[in-house]
Amino acid sequence: MTAPLWLVARSCRTTRKDPAVTDRDWRLMGQQEWLTDRTLVFRGWQPLRPGWDHDHCVFCQAEIAAENEHVQFTAGYVTADDNYSWICTPCFEDFKTDFRWTVVQNDARR
Repeated sequence: MTAPLWLVARSCRTTRKDPAVTDRDWRLMGQQEWLTDRTLVFRGWQPLRPGWDHDHCVFCQAEIAAENEHVQFTAGYVTADDNYSWICTPCFEDFKTDFRWTVVQNDARR
């Protein structure tokens, strides 16, 4: 599933030149314990709770938020069951095989 370019960030400083992800990747900080085999949905960012104005990619910490001048991403992959853990598109592409994610269509339910 490829994200529309207008939804994705203006730039991502996290894209690797070497596509091979290893267990020594600086972005891996124990996410394997709670993100492996999860179901994700790709969608535009929405606050989980009133007053939240952004989230961060759980791997590279890129900001994911509604459109504004400094945000890196306006959409990403989020855990479908709790809408809590966000993953930017470059990190999704780098880790999708190792984490065995399932991506479902956005059904607009929260």
